[in-house]
Amino acid sequence: MAGKLQRSLSLTGAIALTVGFVVGGSIFVLIPTLLGMTGPSLWLAYLLSGIPAVFAAMYLMQLGGAMPVTGANYIAVTRWISPVAGFSTSLSVGVAMVCTNCLVAWGFAEYLVSYFPRLPLMGCAVGVIMLFGLINWLGVKAFEKVQVLMLAVFILAMLIFGIGGLFNIQPGFQTPMFPKGMGSFFTVVAIASFSWAGVIAIVEVSGEVRNPKRNVPLTIIISMVIIGFLYVIQTYTFSGTLLWRESTEIGSTAVLKAAGSFLPEWGVGFIALGALLAMATTINSMTLMGARETLVWSNDLVIPAFFQRINPRFHTPEMTILLMTVLSVIGVLFAANIEKYALMVIFALMVIQILGCTAVLRMPGKAPEIYVKALFKFSPFWRWFTWIGCIVFFIGIFAFGILADYQTFLVFLGIWLVSIAYWFARKTYLQKNGISLNERLKAITRERLDELEGADMKN
Repeated sequence: MAGKLQRSLSLTGAIALTVGFVVGGSIFVLIPTLLGMTGPSLWLAYLLSGIPAVFAAMYLMQLGGAMPVTGANYIAVTRWISPVAGFSTSLSVGVAMVCTNCLVAWGFAEYLVSYFPRLPLMGCAVGVIMLFGLINWLGVKAFEKVQVLMLAVFILAMLIFGIGGLFNIQPGFQTPMFPKGMGSFFTVVAIASFSWAGVIAIVEVSGEVRNPKRNVPLTIIISMVIIGFLYVIQTYTFSGTLLWRESTEIGSTAVLKAAGSFLPEWGVGFIALGALLAMATTINSMTLMGARETLVWSNDLVIPAFFQRINPRFHTPEMTILLMTVLSVIGVLFAANIEKYALMVIFALMVIQILGCTAVLRMPGKAPEIYVKALFKFSPFWRWFTWIGCIVFFIGIFAFGILADYQTFLVFLGIWLVSIAYWFARKTYLQKNGISLNERLKAITRERLDELEGADMKN
């Protein structure tokens, strides 16, 4: 493997990664569909969907403060539960990454085509994924500069829409609160949990964060506050400036229709620019995270060592960036609707977080030498409180997802079964070549230990 990853992501860059990854895909692409499903209670659904995210943040703070290395969630589950469970976690990250990229790329394309109707919709969706694959290949520093700039513009656009719209709320648009009933409302709460999926991103790339035992937990806390504020103000304004029945008919660009009710044409154009950049930050962040996740697979030989290749000039995992870009392009070609992409992410996210929080609960007993050096140490009560909260909420969300669309769940289950079959086939292949995959996965690799030792040094 030529070269290695470097700790060059600052606290600002880490926050930009997390906020950009979490906010972009849902706040502009998903909320028009969800408003049509639940009506004016959309803002309340987003507020409640943040409760499971708080429990997720609690276990991620423990993990990030103890083991800030590339693919930390995967490594923790693999080492502290089982190799198969670890692969299931990492597989779910891959599924979530591809489906989120697809959802957001289609939303990006629809926004762009609404201004330039002669552009091919699928060509725009594929093109934006390839563009940010290239930016990620150019390195984390290039990623950070682009991400921070895009983040600043789209947050300004969201504030203009959110705060400006508060003075133009139409009271008649906000009643009745639950026009589709409580069943639809709680289904939207479950789907809206997709909107918080990116909180896990910073833990997966923490091997490239400066002073990570401090900055990773800080990133989670600061990002959660920013994201929660943006979600509530955006959804409240949206549901108060556009009649909920119109939202689904218009589709992804419904936010622009709402903005046009109180902003001049140039203001709507700026909101459109902010929306495009918000979606771009999600694709940019997702490509970064997915490539690091599959790099850990290669380090563990779950996939061929060929994918370990690091570009010596840019210090980026170029083969896994290429892999994630290709898989996302293939996913776009399937052209599923937005709800199905979102539900696939939810199923994947629930698997990730159920197994991840269980691994963290086991950390003090399974890896006391790592836990004792953690910056954040929860008492036994709070460790159990976090785990029980995660299990209750995540299993509940999983169940609502199945009730909402069992066919999408069957697709997810099929992908999972095929991938588990691959894992056992790969295990058998390596066994024939004298390599025990189980034994290899019981220990943390030298590369990850080097990252962990580097995490104790202030960069």
